[in-house]
Amino acid sequence: MIQKMNEYKPQRKRLRLSHFDYASPNHVYFLTLCADSRKSPFNNQALAEGIIGSLNYQRERKRIKVYCYCLMPDHLHLLLSPYTGIDITEAIQRFKTFTTNLSWKFGCEGKLWQRSYYDHVIRKREELLEVCEYILANPVRKELVGKPGDWRYSAMPDNLPL
Repeated sequence: MIQKMNEYKPQRKRLRLSHFDYASPNHVYFLTLCADSRKSPFNNQALAEGIIGSLNYQRERKRIKVYCYCLMPDHLHLLLSPYTGIDITEAIQRFKTFTTNLSWKFGCEGKLWQRSYYDHVIRKREELLEVCEYILANPVRKELVGKPGDWRYSAMPDNLPL
């Protein structure tokens, strides 16, 4: 019996839709990327600014459009779309790899991010504003600031596709 229990390996739940086109610029995605092991690495101001800088780099290189983001001490919320020919899954993997390497320069060790991320495909244009409000209000709900505009690690850099 013990041997059978040792042979059992739980399967990680698949988070991506198996037949969905994650490279379509016609979709808007709400993503949540969590820091590894419930750490709060983004309390480090230099690292937090590097994370935001990396998002802007992706925007400037026409890989992703970032409609809204909020970097919290332990996670990142994003509302974005890929540019034509860019697979969002690949773009996020590159972002996570780059920012993990960056984090080591600021004293972090090991992995920066959890293995995967949560995504939600926005189906209705009306949801865009609601999701942005949710993202920007995150630091208020966590009582880090009094109003959304006071949080220095959130913004709406690209125009919403309304």
